[in-house]
Amino acid sequence: MHKSIIILPLLFACGCNTSADVEKLTESGYGLPQTGAINHIAQQMVNDLVRQNDSLRSNQPLIVTTPVVVDDMQTTNAIGLQLQQGLIAALHDHQFNLVDINVADALKVTPSGDFILTRDWQELPTDVAVEHVVVSTMSLTNAGIALNSRVVNVTNNRVVSATQGFVNVSDMPEYMGLSQKVIAKHGMLYRNAQQGEHIVEIVGDK
Repeated sequence: MHKSIIILPLLFACGCNTSADVEKLTESGYGLPQTGAINHIAQQMVNDLVRQNDSLRSNQPLIVTTPVVVDDMQTTNAIGLQLQQGLIAALHDHQFNLVDINVADALKVTPSGDFILTRDWQELPTDVAVEHVVVSTMSLTNAGIALNSRVVNVTNNRVVSATQGFVNVSDMPEYMGLSQKVIAKHGMLYRNAQQGEHIVEIVGDK
């Protein structure tokens, strides 16, 4: 029996951002970094998910949600946005039946181009018949970022596959860097003795 996922709650529960939120991640001028490193990590994680999968069949519909920061389960960053795309590509390479929830109901033809992808929930289908989703979390440390992904059956919340890993800051310098000596936190400035005493900084984030 399929379960219809309502798009609006799914977007917020899985940390998918509005177009304004995405603009905040990229308006600094950095945009999203080069994709080579993050796609390699996505492929490794998907290989683990495929190996540990105990029930999902490749012909069953599957949604890949946006990875979220584990502290609040509501926000993402430049790494999360690109990791989602990498996971989609890697899962498709394994011939899974993927559903793209960012495809709008209608094509927009504008002077700037022709668009059908959107993050506006009002332009998306009202429900999608799907039982399995890929959810991922990110945990930032002073040395890098811990990544966790799992495939969940939304009809009973059962985890059918899971993987985890850690990426050192030196492995993805185009995505993150050591924290600066002076950092802003909760409206206050903090001065550290040296770089790297606080959690890593994501390229493109403010």
